[in-house]
Amino acid sequence: MRVRLLLTGIALGSTMLVGGTAVAQAAPAPSEIGPTSTAEAAGYWHKDGVYSESTCYSLAASYAGPAYCTPYGSKWALYIWVE
Repeated sequence: MRVRLLLTGIALGSTMLVGGTAVAQAAPAPSEIGPTSTAEAAGYWHKDGVYSESTCYSLAASYAGPAYCTPYGSKWALYIWVE
């Protein structure tokens, strides 16, 4: 009985290994896939701080990347794009 279970386990294991290898060989190489859009979506909007309206717009204009101001209670929140 033990020998039978052992042989069954070996047969199943080798079948899984051979099947996994065949699947891995069928997958395209990374160079064949080409560029994806994940690089564009890697960043996020970060709330940099809360300022007066004039200060917020001044900071947004002086920021090197994308930035915007939005009302936040009685103040204005500055959001900047971070990659």
